[in-house]
Amino acid sequence: MEKWREVFVGKIPQEKYQIQIVNGEKHGLIIELYSNHLCIIIKFGVVQAIRMLDEGIVQNNLYSEHEIKRYKDDNFRNVIYEIQEGEFGKQISEISNGYADYLELKHYIVITQNYNIDIVTEWEPIIEISQI
Repeated sequence: MEKWREVFVGKIPQEKYQIQIVNGEKHGLIIELYSNHLCIIIKFGVVQAIRMLDEGIVQNNLYSEHEIKRYKDDNFRNVIYEIQEGEFGKQISEISNGYADYLELKHYIVITQNYNIDIVTEWEPIIEISQI
């Protein structure tokens, strides 16, 4: 059963963010969130998998209805969550032939006003916050 957990509680202020994503071998995955006065940089490093979907097409069908409702009522104020037993994490685990279990991969989701970004990685992200 899919379960969401708030991580880095209170670290990322609740705002309406625009998003910029950079991903590659040299620096790994970097998600930049911009509001009118804040810049949040989330550095995941090299990740095993990433999926980015428009939030309008996925929230009612792809994730646990119970978990979505639990956090949607607060407008996903935490921005980043860790998912256990999620569909995407399970899919990556299945196709990895045990490699994912060996790496003890984590499944995170970053939710903005327009996107849901699933990240499967063995690392905890580094979060940097600055004023614009």
